[in-house]
Amino acid sequence: MSMLLVVVLSGISATLPIFGLDLESRPFNYPSQCQSNKYFDSVSLQFTDCPANQTSITGKEICSCVPGFRVVYESNGMKKKCEACPANQVTSQDGRQCVPCEVDSLYNATSKTCQSCNKSIEAVLIDRAIDGNSLGIMKCVTCSNNTSADVDLCVPCHSSLFTAGKGLCICPSNTHLLIGGICVPSSEVADIPIADSSYKVEYDNGVVVKTSIYFESYYRSSAHSCTFSENKTACQVLSNMCVLLHNSFDNELNACGFYRSRFGENYINLPDKVPWLYYPEGESESYLKKTKIKTHFSFKKNNINSKFNFTVAKYSSAGKLLQYGPLQDILKICPQIDSHLDSALVFGTTFSQSCLIDVDDIWDTFETEFFDVFLKYYDDDEENMYAIPVLNLNYRQDKSFLNRQSRSKWQLTRRFFVYDNLSGKESVSLNTGDNIDRTKVVRYIKNIEIFVQLQEGGGQENHGRIYPPLIRIEYNELEHKEYGMGKKVRTTFKLTYTMNFNKIQADLSIAVGVMSAFATLLALIQTWSWSRRSGKLTIDLLTIIHLILVECGNLANVIFAVMFFACFYWTVFFKRQDVVYMFLLTHYQEDIIKNYIIAAFILKSIQIIHIIISQISIDMFIIDWEQPRPKNSLPHPQFTVNTEENEKKNEQPISIWRTYFISNEWNELQTHRKVNMCLQLFTTLFFLKVVGFENLASADPYSNFNPDDIEYVPPQSFVCRFAICIIVYSVIVLCQWLFKTVIYERYIENKFEQFVDLCSMANISVFILEYNMFGYYMHGRSVHGYADVDMQTYYDQLKREEEDLCGHRGLEPSSECQTFEVSITYRFRDQYDSILQPVQNFASLQRQGNRRNGGSKMEESVQAHEKMKRFFSMFLQHALKDLDYIVKEKLFLEGVLDLEFQEPEEKCLFFRDNEYSFSRVLLYGQEASFVVFEMLLFTFVDMLSYDTVLASIITYIVSHFIKMIRNAGGRKNVVQKTLVDHRFLI
Repeated sequence: MSMLLVVVLSGISATLPIFGLDLESRPFNYPSQCQSNKYFDSVSLQFTDCPANQTSITGKEICSCVPGFRVVYESNGMKKKCEACPANQVTSQDGRQCVPCEVDSLYNATSKTCQSCNKSIEAVLIDRAIDGNSLGIMKCVTCSNNTSADVDLCVPCHSSLFTAGKGLCICPSNTHLLIGGICVPSSEVADIPIADSSYKVEYDNGVVVKTSIYFESYYRSSAHSCTFSENKTACQVLSNMCVLLHNSFDNELNACGFYRSRFGENYINLPDKVPWLYYPEGESESYLKKTKIKTHFSFKKNNINSKFNFTVAKYSSAGKLLQYGPLQDILKICPQIDSHLDSALVFGTTFSQSCLIDVDDIWDTFETEFFDVFLKYYDDDEENMYAIPVLNLNYRQDKSFLNRQSRSKWQLTRRFFVYDNLSGKESVSLNTGDNIDRTKVVRYIKNIEIFVQLQEGGGQENHGRIYPPLIRIEYNELEHKEYGMGKKVRTTFKLTYTMNFNKIQADLSIAVGVMSAFATLLALIQTWSWSRRSGKLTIDLLTIIHLILVECGNLANVIFAVMFFACFYWTVFFKRQDVVYMFLLTHYQEDIIKNYIIAAFILKSIQIIHIIISQISIDMFIIDWEQPRPKNSLPHPQFTVNTEENEKKNEQPISIWRTYFISNEWNELQTHRKVNMCLQLFTTLFFLKVVGFENLASADPYSNFNPDDIEYVPPQSFVCRFAICIIVYSVIVLCQWLFKTVIYERYIENKFEQFVDLCSMANISVFILEYNMFGYYMHGRSVHGYADVDMQTYYDQLKREEEDLCGHRGLEPSSECQTFEVSITYRFRDQYDSILQPVQNFASLQRQGNRRNGGSKMEESVQAHEKMKRFFSMFLQHALKDLDYIVKEKLFLEGVLDLEFQEPEEKCLFFRDNEYSFSRVLLYGQEASFVVFEMLLFTFVDMLSYDTVLASIITYIVSHFIKMIRNAGGRKNVVQKTLVDHRFLI
C-alpha cells in the first residue's frame, strides 16, 4: 500500500491554480498535441504550463524535473519542486538524488548526464546495488558474456545467441548472421531471400512505403524462426504481415509470397505451427455451400439456438494471443457499434450500424490487432467451432481486385485486422536502425458485413440450418496530411441474412410473365373494343399505338400486383414462421423488386397521361329541349302580319342560363373523385407513424408497434415496408370506397344521379362521344314540356311527378332509364361532323387567336349549334327517315368485356345503362387507375427517401397537379365543344 501511495504521489504535479477559466465553455485540446513545456490537466482538460525546471513526459499528464535537477517533496509529500544538482553531478535514476559520474570525464555539461557506456561492449549505467542501496556514483557495469544490456539491467540473451556462441552472447560473424536480434546460420538465411520489395507496402490510393519498419524489423527473423525453429509466435507474426498486405502474393519475395511457397497455397497441407490464411483458389462456391453446420437455428427467443455464438481469437502484431472469447466482447470497432453487437447476434435480425471515428485516433489510439472468427455450433450434442471465411475486397492479384468480380474468381482468406497504423511507418535508411517513427498511411475498416445464407432443399431436416457465414470486408486509407484536421470517417458493421435468390428471381419472372400474358390478352380485347368504337376497319398505326398505351397500363397493374403479393407473402410468413425456412431479401436482392416497381410506375404514368389526353378531347353536345313561347297569347289580328320574322319577334327567346348552369355542373363533375386524397394521405400517415405500423417493417422476425428507444432497432426491409404501406393505403382506400358507395352515395348524395335529375329539371340532354362511333346519352327532356318557369310552377311540376300525374322521365315511354351507352352509325357520324364543321372552325380560330373573321364565324357557329339542336331533337323523336335508333339491353358478355358485338348497321343502338357509365370520361370513372398510380408514386418516393411523410406530400402535390391539368383541359374542351363562354364557367 505504501509503494502504491509513493507511485501516486510521484505523479502529482505542483500545478498553479487556473484562474479565470470558463468551466461552461473552454478550448478543446488533444492530449497528443501537448508541447514539452506543458502538460494536459486531467481536471480542466486544458494545456497547463509546467512549473519551473520541469517538463512533461510520456503521457503528457504530469511534469518531471529536467536533467540536472532532483525532485524535493514538501508538505508531507503532497507537493514537489525541482532543485538543481551540484556541479558535475547528475540526477539519479529515481530522480530523488544527485550523484557524480564514475569518472569526471564522462560528465556531459550540456545534457547534464553521464555519457553512455562503451557501445562496443554490453554494459549498463546504474546508481544502486541489486539490494537497493545507493552506490553514490553513476557507474558503468559490464554485463557477463551470457547476458545482454537492456536499459539498466543485464538480462539473458536470446537462445540463438547463447547456442551459436556456445554459452556466450555472441553471434559468430563467419558462420552466422544477426537478424532482428536472432543469430541465424548463414546457410539457413539463404533459404529466405529478400529484396527491397520484401519490405515494401503498396496502398490502394497509390502511396508506396518502400521500407516499412515493421516488415524490416521482423520479416526475415520471423520467417526464419517459423521455418527452422517451428516458433509458433514467429509464424503468427509472419501471417500478420501477409494480412497487412491484403494477402496479395504478386511479389514472391514478400511475406505472402514466402508463406505460400514454403507452407502451401491453402490449408490442406498446412503445418500445425502455421496459421491458416488461404482457401483453395477458385473453390469459394464449394466452401460456401458446405453443410457441416448441423445446428437448427430458431426465431424463438427462449431457444438456445436463437442466437449466434461467434468466437474470436485476437492476436497482437507481435504474434501473441491477446484474447479468445465471444465476438461481442473482443471485436472492438467503435462504441456505437460495440454497444449493440449483442443484439446483432440474434438469429434472423438484420443488423446495420454506423459510427464516426476521429481520424487522429487511428494514428494515436488504436492498436493494430488481428482477428480469426469462428462459429460455435453443436453436432450431436458435441460442441464444435467452424472457421468463418473472409472476403477482403481490397485483395489484389495481378493488380486486379478479384474479390469484386464474379464469385467464381473469389479468393477466400481467414484473418483480418480492424485498424492498421503499423505498416505505414517508414524506415529512412535500410538496416541502419536510423528509423523515423512516421506513419504515412493508415487503414481502417470502411465496411464489414457478415452474410448468413439459409440452406435450401432437404425438407424439414434442413429448416433452420445455414451454410458457413461469410465476412466481407472493405478497407479505406488515409494519408498523413489528413492528420490533425479534425476529420472523421465512417465505418459500418452489418449482419445480413440471405437465401437462394435464383429461385426467387425465377419465380418472380414466371409470375410476371404469366400475368403479362393475361394483361396482353386483355389489352388486345380493349384495343379491339376501341377500334370498333372508333370505326376502324383495318389495323393502322393509331391502333398499334393505342394497343401499346393500353398494354402499359395493364402491365403496370400486373407488375404492381405480383410485387405486392410477393412482398406480402414474404412479410407475413417471415414474421410468423416458427420453423425457419425463409429469410427476407437482402438490400442487394431487393433491387429487382425496386426495378419492377420503377418500371410499373413509369408504365402507369404513361397510362395516366393517355387517360387525361383522352378525357379532355371528347366530343359533347348540350341539347336544350326548351321551345320558344309567344310573348302575347292573343295577338291583335289587324296589327300583326303572319311572317317568319314577326313570329320570331312574338316569341320569347330561350334562356341560355340553364345551359350555362348544366355546363358548370358538368365542369365540376370532371375532377370529382371517390377517394379524398387529403383524408387518404393523412390517415395513412396516422396509422404508419402514430399507431406504429411502419415499425412492423423492421428486418427481424419480431413485431413491435412501438419499440423501446434504448433497444437496438433493426433497419427496415423494403419488402416489408412496401407490403405494409400498401396494405394500410389499400385498406383506407377500400374504407373510403365502401363508405362512398354503400352509405354516402346511397343515402346522402350521389352527384351523378343529381346531375341527371338536374338535366331533367332544366329540360336539357347531354350527348357525349368518347370515341368516333361510341358515346353516352343523358336524357334530360322535361316531362312537363317547359323548364323556364317560375318557382310556383316548379313546385307544381314536382308535385305532379310525386303523384304520378305525368309521364316518366325516361327516353322510352313508361321508362325511368335516362342514361344510355350509344353506338352510332357511320351515316350519323357524317351528319354530326358536317353540322359541327362551323363550330370546329370557330374553335380553331380561337386557338390561333385570329379575330378578323371571328364575328362571321361566330354567327355560323351559332347557327350550326341551333341546327344541331334541331337534328338531335328530330333524331331522338324518331323524326328522321334515314337516321333512327333502337333501345335495347347489352348482352351479358358485352357488359363483362366492355365490347359491343351488335353492329349498328342501319340504326344507332342505345344500350340502357343504370350504372352511370358516362363517368368513364371523368376522373371518377378511372378511380382504380389513379389509385394504383398514386400508390406507385407513394412507393417510388418512399423507396428513394425512406420517408413516408415526404412520400405523402409529393403524392398529394402530384395528384393535385393532375387534377388541375384535368380541370383546365376539360374546361377548355367544354368551351370549344358546347360554345359556352369560358367567363361563365365558374
